[in-house]
Amino acid sequence: MGYNYGEPLSDKYGLLEFYGRDSIDLLARMIFSEARGESWKGKQAVAHVAKNRKKHPSDFGDTYEKVLLDPGQFKGMDKLDARKPDTSLQSWHDSLYIAQNIDSQYNPIGNRLYFGTSYPSRATDVIQIGNHYFYNMKWI
Repeated sequence: MGYNYGEPLSDKYGLLEFYGRDSIDLLARMIFSEARGESWKGKQAVAHVAKNRKKHPSDFGDTYEKVLLDPGQFKGMDKLDARKPDTSLQSWHDSLYIAQNIDSQYNPIGNRLYFGTSYPSRATDVIQIGNHYFYNMKWI
């Protein structure tokens, strides 16, 4: 691997600084940036949105890199928390553990593919965990 998980990255155009990082690092950064203040279950839920999307490669991509770095899909990846996570925080350690063990982590969201902090219109199967709503889209 040649780098440490969570090491600081410089801000480049788009999300170029993240390309070539392994899936554990990318997933941990996304969990931390999107669910830093959430419970363990909330962090698991956010992680499983990315895992669920990998099951739909024609819509989202077949790797965590493709799923997580698709512009506009995970807004936390545009933030400082993703580029320079505070690796001294317990929340980072939790995020990294969940990313390293995603295949054995409890999935509290079932097959839901989306999440956000406001109640979604045109959504189905909405559940709330902490400050996030998890759902699927109702396409008209």
